[in-house]
Amino acid sequence: MITEKIKSVISEHWFILPLFVIGIFASGFHSIPLVTVIYFPLLISYARQYWYTVIIASILNTASFWVSILGLQDDLYGNGRFQHPWWMLGKLILFLQLKDLLFKKKKVLTILGTVNVVIALVGDYLASRHNYSIIRIIVFPTLFTGTWLVIFGHLFGLGDSIVYSNNIQAGFPDIVQGVTWLGGRPAIDFVFTLFATVTQELARTTSISSDNNNNLIFNNNDNDGDEEEQQQQQEQVPVVSFKNWLVHPATYYVILVTVLAIFGGVLNNIHPDSFFQIGYPDYVPETVPVGCVIGPGGIQWQRQFDYDRWLNRTRTLADSGAKLVAWTEETAATQSYEDEERLINKSKALAKEKQIYLAITYNQIIPPSISENKLVLITPEGEIGINYKKAYPVPFIEPRPPGKREIQYIDTLLFGRISAGICFDFNFPWFIRQTSKKNVDLMIESSWTWGPTGTYHSQSNSLRAIENGFTLLRCGSQAKSGIYEPTVNGLFNQHIATITDSEYLFHLPIQKRRKTLYGYTGDLFGFTCLAIGGITTIYLIYSNIVKYRHGGQIQV
Repeated sequence: MITEKIKSVISEHWFILPLFVIGIFASGFHSIPLVTVIYFPLLISYARQYWYTVIIASILNTASFWVSILGLQDDLYGNGRFQHPWWMLGKLILFLQLKDLLFKKKKVLTILGTVNVVIALVGDYLASRHNYSIIRIIVFPTLFTGTWLVIFGHLFGLGDSIVYSNNIQAGFPDIVQGVTWLGGRPAIDFVFTLFATVTQELARTTSISSDNNNNLIFNNNDNDGDEEEQQQQQEQVPVVSFKNWLVHPATYYVILVTVLAIFGGVLNNIHPDSFFQIGYPDYVPETVPVGCVIGPGGIQWQRQFDYDRWLNRTRTLADSGAKLVAWTEETAATQSYEDEERLINKSKALAKEKQIYLAITYNQIIPPSISENKLVLITPEGEIGINYKKAYPVPFIEPRPPGKREIQYIDTLLFGRISAGICFDFNFPWFIRQTSKKNVDLMIESSWTWGPTGTYHSQSNSLRAIENGFTLLRCGSQAKSGIYEPTVNGLFNQHIATITDSEYLFHLPIQKRRKTLYGYTGDLFGFTCLAIGGITTIYLIYSNIVKYRHGGQIQV
């Protein structure tokens, strides 16, 4: 008897370890696009079995997610790998702080950081017992999309810094292009998690029937009814005709993805004014040399005070033809207002001498209360065009007050309208979306990452260019630097891995911002998903309560 029970447990739960391993490569710094796509169908398939498999699946997801980003705090000060593994689990994933929420105090409330996945799995479990295929299909993707946007992005203040869909853009560029143009990051989350629930329908024993309103639905053997009727249904051999497949959810999903891929392919592969077979000279825009000065990046802190070092690198780029030079985040540092004035005056003189736009960055720390992460854009006339303080300091890493959450810009004859932001600011789509409202053509990003995060972070940040239609000049230390166009594989996309203490020249296309639907609607799609998922889940809970009160049995 015991042996039979053990065999039964093994047969039902043998997939736990493989699912954990798959989850590690479905998210985080070594995520594989195709693995990300297949992860949630497998996770949902396991979680739908029993109420307790939902709990196990949630724990598995948290554990694999933790391992996938275990190196997030590595090499922050050059001290090796996996420096704070339990900090990562305890503070970032399990116990994220909601600051100033209650009584204006810190560390007042802690809640489960992966609660969005738990909510989505619970809602999906309830939906999986429902007769209507549309219910079974929409609950998980809508809850996943909506709760990730609101809870992880807005409530926790982490934006899209850690998302499962981050690496999807590398594996499925045309689909990502079309989806992002329409609805931004939330639309990507929805489309790829929708695949997870649609594939579950393929595994069900289905037959076509019609409800009282003549709406086509997919019924399954979980239908309510007496035992005799259920037994008869189980004994029936399903007949899946061509007509059945025409109205199957999988068919609709294939059509949706195909349309999105075609639309995205047009955006990606047909440059404005290039259709039909127009020659290069008639549509390829002019390019202008621009440069990135790669600062110390947290490795060589003492060099932050060597202003001449970074100005000399700027001079080298200007002598090479650069008309705009940007520094990486916190290239310099100031410890007094006199230091700041000296740095800015030196930069003004160089910008005026070389007739360039110069975006300098520095960490201003003046005891006891001043701590600012700043970017100052200086014009060829030696004037300050943008004086910007980082709007979204990194949680736990930058314990400093945020700057004003407003995009600044200047109009130029050469580059059009220029704006700028700093590193983590680009993980907040609703903030960067101001560039659409203000018709920004060129966005400058100064960044600094560490450990294994460089490529991962640049992928996330580059999505802002697609969402808003601007061209991005990204300069990052221990990261990827270069030109990102409003398309995944634009003609002038130029990327290179940059570490510290160097300079690089790129060729920036002079082009106006492209209009996008996301630029007009913002995260409306994501909030709509939250509303649909939330209302549907409440309905499922209510219907189960009513059923229980009338003597029915809730299936668990």
